[in-house]
Amino acid sequence: MRVTVIDKNNLQAFSQLLGDKVGSGIAFEQLKNLNPHVNFKMIELGTVVLIPDTPGFSTTESSSVTGDAFAELRQQMLASVDLTAARLRGAYAVLLTEQKEVAVALKSAAGKRALEADPDLKAQIETATQVFKQDEQQAKDAEKTIQILQEQAAAELASLAQLLG
Repeated sequence: MRVTVIDKNNLQAFSQLLGDKVGSGIAFEQLKNLNPHVNFKMIELGTVVLIPDTPGFSTTESSSVTGDAFAELRQQMLASVDLTAARLRGAYAVLLTEQKEVAVALKSAAGKRALEADPDLKAQIETATQVFKQDEQQAKDAEKTIQILQEQAAAELASLAQLLG
């Protein structure tokens, strides 16, 4: 089995390769089964395609997904998920910092006077406080989702590694 990432350099060649096979033949059925994530009628740049080792699909732009190549692909995919998790945690940290800064400002003497003097401002602050709470819950939910994604990605890649031998 081989893997290729569709980029501007190989999109046309891959499309021509598929042109003769779309919708017919055992080789194309194998290709579809290996790549349920791909819409072969409209392949987008950046799509990762697993290619079966059949005569009709030997392409020079692909590389073996066994051994080092698969380990590298696996590492890149897990690193991408880890990076997304890190960005999420960073955004959550910024959110918490902003909430603390607002709370400090509102607890100051000037903040208290402003709230007492302006009922509209007080209502806006109460609304903002609710939005902060919602944002905090959404950030926590997103963190859980990313953690589940990390676990699922690792499990799926381990399963794929077993499939590829």
